[in-house]
Amino acid sequence: MKIRFLLGYLLFFVAIAADAGIVVLSGTYQGKNIYVQNPSLGADNFCVTEVLVNDIKVNQNIKSSAFEIDLSHLKMNDPVTIKLIHKDECKPKILNPQVIKSSSSFTFNSFQVTEEHMTWSTKGEKKDGKMIVEHFLYNSWQPIKELPAKGGVLINNYDIDVRNVHHSSINKYRIKYVEPDGQVIYSNIVEYTSKVEKVTFYPTRVSDKITLSREADYEVLDAYGTSVKKGRGKEIDISNQPSGVYYLNVDNQTNKIYKK
Repeated sequence: MKIRFLLGYLLFFVAIAADAGIVVLSGTYQGKNIYVQNPSLGADNFCVTEVLVNDIKVNQNIKSSAFEIDLSHLKMNDPVTIKLIHKDECKPKILNPQVIKSSSSFTFNSFQVTEEHMTWSTKGEKKDGKMIVEHFLYNSWQPIKELPAKGGVLINNYDIDVRNVHHSSINKYRIKYVEPDGQVIYSNIVEYTSKVEKVTFYPTRVSDKITLSREADYEVLDAYGTSVKKGRGKEIDISNQPSGVYYLNVDNQTNKIYKK
């Protein structure tokens, strides 16, 4: 009977573990609280199931789409690790990870952007880390390239081609380094003013296709914000879309169009 109960308990525990994920942020306390974006799964059901600060469960109102983790009980420069236990079908987002000073030995040594290349150097990478290049587009940071970190204690240099990445005018970039334990460290934001011409298009009332003034990355969204067409080119065929209002994202601009 005891064996049957133990097996049942273990199976229950495994089921719980398999249906959960974890987001980890580590560093040192710098006097500010952490804010979390918590996706809704409907009917008062939210992504995060538990919050731990230094492996101690905290009483936290997690039944909302955003919440604050109060760290005021800590002393300045105290080590802190925050763990967000969440359901497997979603993932919460820590909105201000930079307010916790990293406890990692990792550093960004340089970061530069030109018309053709993006280069940066780092020191103190851990094995199995990763680098994510982010571009500020349409009022949010968008990942545009991911590559494995080289690892090791020596200085590592990176160089990627960005000739088809820049939009017209001022571009903003940053590098996100993710350690194997989930800790995230950001580079400084670098701005680069591109000389590529601004993209124009026609028509705004479309029968079959949209023509751009030059080849560019684009995305067409319906009135509800759902992506219906995405790619790179000079012509966008939307002849198979129903009539109505659409939005064209191109060259860091959002334009309203109407499909006849």
